[in-house]
Amino acid sequence: MNVGLFAPHEQYAPGRLAALAAHADAVGFDTVWTSDHFHPWWHSGASCGAAWPWLGAALERTESVRMGTGVTAPIARYHPGLLAQGVATLESMYPGRTHLTFGTGEALNERPLGFEWPSYPERRKRLVDACEIVDRLWEGGFHDYDGHHWTLDGAKLYTRPEPRPPLYVAGNGPQTATVAGRYADGFLTLVDIDTYRETLVPALREGADAAGRDADDIDRIKQATVAYADTEDAALDAAQFWTGTLAIDFDDDVSDPREIERRARDLPRERWRDWGLVTTDLDEVRDLIARHEAAGFDEVELLVSTPDMERFVDEMGASVLPAFD
Repeated sequence: MNVGLFAPHEQYAPGRLAALAAHADAVGFDTVWTSDHFHPWWHSGASCGAAWPWLGAALERTESVRMGTGVTAPIARYHPGLLAQGVATLESMYPGRTHLTFGTGEALNERPLGFEWPSYPERRKRLVDACEIVDRLWEGGFHDYDGHHWTLDGAKLYTRPEPRPPLYVAGNGPQTATVAGRYADGFLTLVDIDTYRETLVPALREGADAAGRDADDIDRIKQATVAYADTEDAALDAAQFWTGTLAIDFDDDVSDPREIERRARDLPRERWRDWGLVTTDLDEVRDLIARHEAAGFDEVELLVSTPDMERFVDEMGASVLPAFD
């Protein structure tokens, strides 16, 4: 069972985030995932560094932890060929230590840069294009590709990734899970265990079967959200930063963090608990990971909001991670 730490650009400046990645590596986390957004989910006190230059710097500061995005949206602002090239470059410098995760994204990545915000069916088609393009380019050779949205014209990666890094697909519904089954090395989701078992696993298997793949070879990863502090009130306060994800849906055409925060501030305080596990006890975090291991997940990556992230990382290394070696 792998345990990963999410490094949120929305919440920390890039320099501190790189130090946290090195800290996570030192105490025994298996992976570090990072956000890839143009705008954050909150306005007041937020940050929002760029994932790709940060990943190069963070990989240089770490020794063994695998790192990558969670999630990159190949919808408008990124051509998937450039993403394939970027990860190939990192993999050539840090072999066996990178991954790439695709999803259908949010408006806060595209609208601020002048792009339209497409419907989910349109974004799903672009996701399929992106998976097929990355697969072709990482395999080598020259490629033409005429997809629904994205194209290639005699494209070749002269620096290929060796070994080939994992390509993950992230989603919370059955249609994206089917795409993951067809193309991905792993499937990342935020949904609860029952929804995962009853809705997503059958869709994942359907996609894998259609592509002649074995669904059991596809890694299953859960992003688990945790608000942690010394007191229950302080932990609930820590959750507030991420309540923008409760105030709007991922499909909504809302991209201004000020508006997202305004809507989130209208939520009653008790609603903040819906963001994730609100706790003062790392035993509950250990139990959370163990439940997902029992449900068939191969990895849990923790998005944590806490007044003292460095302390949380230390405590995880001392009392939780050894249980999953």
